[in-house]
Amino acid sequence: MQEIAQEASLGVATIFRYFPKKEQLIVSVASNIVQSEFEVLSEIVRGPGNCYDKLDRIFGALIFFQNTEHQQNSKLIEAFECYVAMSKEPLEDIEIYQAQYNKLIALFSELALLGEQDGSVRTDNMTADTIITMMNVFGNFSKKMAMLNGIAAFHTQVEDVEQFKILKKLFLDQLRA
Repeated sequence: MQEIAQEASLGVATIFRYFPKKEQLIVSVASNIVQSEFEVLSEIVRGPGNCYDKLDRIFGALIFFQNTEHQQNSKLIEAFECYVAMSKEPLEDIEIYQAQYNKLIALFSELALLGEQDGSVRTDNMTADTIITMMNVFGNFSKKMAMLNGIAAFHTQVEDVEQFKILKKLFLDQLRA
């Protein structure tokens, strides 16, 4: 907490006033990262274009989150989710993170409804469930790739960028009306 206070140019007491426990600070940081991702993806979903075009842009944005300047956030979220999964007790304030995550799910449901209305994606396979599942898979893959980036033992034969392109194409081909 001392290092955090120094980095923020605040006193330790100030940090503890807002975040009495370290876990509360971690939940807050993770929630803010998800909120920033929501803002980027929300602009795409609520912007111009049909559902299929927006999905193409969303997958591109998720690939963009793999760029060096965003990898730290992806790593933090991956580590945070692993920590939550392994915790014996529920984290205090975890509902704040869950609320941000639920906003993403609602956003993808909104996009699926658009797809059903504009006819740009298949509607014979539970559109909302399919899109939410694809976003979860792509997002989890993205976070995992960020965690393993630069570790030679985890390097695969296929370059990261190529893997993203392949996964994006598979998903978009599956959804195309």
